[in-house]
Amino acid sequence: MSEYRTTAAAPVLVAAFLGQIFGIDPVTGRVLWEHKQDGAGITSTALLITPAAIYAAALSSVACLRYPTGELLWEVKTATHGRATLVLEGDRLFVAKQGEIECFSITGQRLWHNRFKGKGMGPVALGVPGNVAQADDKE
Repeated sequence: MSEYRTTAAAPVLVAAFLGQIFGIDPVTGRVLWEHKQDGAGITSTALLITPAAIYAAALSSVACLRYPTGELLWEVKTATHGRATLVLEGDRLFVAKQGEIECFSITGQRLWHNRFKGKGMGPVALGVPGNVAQADDKE
């Protein structure tokens, strides 16, 4: 489903689970579009939505879709598997999984990866002043 037409003036509702992302008409509940991510069907999906883009992290990838149409802009594999925490700051997307953090440009280029070797693993909270994402400790 790649058609995007909404019957409402309300913003498109975005829902994600098991590596699938859906654009939903908030008035009718009709699915406007959907995208199945790499690693779909295994774990939850973390979302971060701006007026122009949807960033979604599934088990083994992070994707960027155009908001509100759902058009795939890019998708890349992540170095670590698991539930993600996402923070967008300026032109950098930070993706944290299992005690590791990766930084991507808003065009999908991996800029760096820090394993925090020897520091342990688990959910990661990320933040800068005024922009914090708390880790979900339930796997």
